[in-house]
Amino acid sequence: MYEHFILLHSDYREGKRIAFHQVYKSVNGLKEFKKLTDKLKASYPELSFGFHHVKTDAKTWESVVKYDKFFEDVFPVNKFKTFTRCLADENEITSFDIANLITSKLECTHLKLQKLLYFFYVDYVKKYGEAPFKEKLVAWQHGPVVKEVYDKYKKYGSRNIDEFAEDDGVLIFKDDAFKLSVYSRFKQTSSFGKYLDVLDETLGKYDSYPAWSLVNLTHQPGTPWNIVTEGGKRLNNVIDEDLIKEFAMNH
Repeated sequence: MYEHFILLHSDYREGKRIAFHQVYKSVNGLKEFKKLTDKLKASYPELSFGFHHVKTDAKTWESVVKYDKFFEDVFPVNKFKTFTRCLADENEITSFDIANLITSKLECTHLKLQKLLYFFYVDYVKKYGEAPFKEKLVAWQHGPVVKEVYDKYKKYGSRNIDEFAEDDGVLIFKDDAFKLSVYSRFKQTSSFGKYLDVLDETLGKYDSYPAWSLVNLTHQPGTPWNIVTEGGKRLNNVIDEDLIKEFAMNH
């Protein structure tokens, strides 16, 4: 018989459960397993884990799933370093996370979402001196845009994104479950308070503005968009982080 020790974690970004899975010939392996999991918990105190112990007649993960269907949709990871990389990736906030948080708080079109995302970026840089996410801002015709977010939300056209969520191609109304999942995602990160505070400040300043008014604000002389496009003559250039930082510190 084999002793399977499992540390289970829900990956909110990928919408799946992942597990650190180790197999021992004896239950005494629990001592070694606990040393590894204690390291994980110390490195990621904000994350929640569930411990499971299963005994089967094989070393394989398939034997665990066969024993208990509870583990059927779990992605197992056997190597400690690989599992820590998975956790590190989840601890990183992306532009999609911020976009989801914005749409969970208010009704807005895709155009307004992009402008609020930009102003959030500026406010975050001004307060903490660093970019809030890795995706770049690009100077398009109607102001700064995160292309990755644009590609995801362009299908909504002029509709309020907050009205619908897509599930396997079917449009459904967003509900409290969506909002809860968004906040749960942030609660799993070490710096969630910083993001939430800055976004509240940003929305407090710009929430009441119509989308086109926000576009006009991004086009003002001296703004990063105006500088990189030379007043709208040269579009589609990446807006350098240092340029945004310089602008943020002086406004």
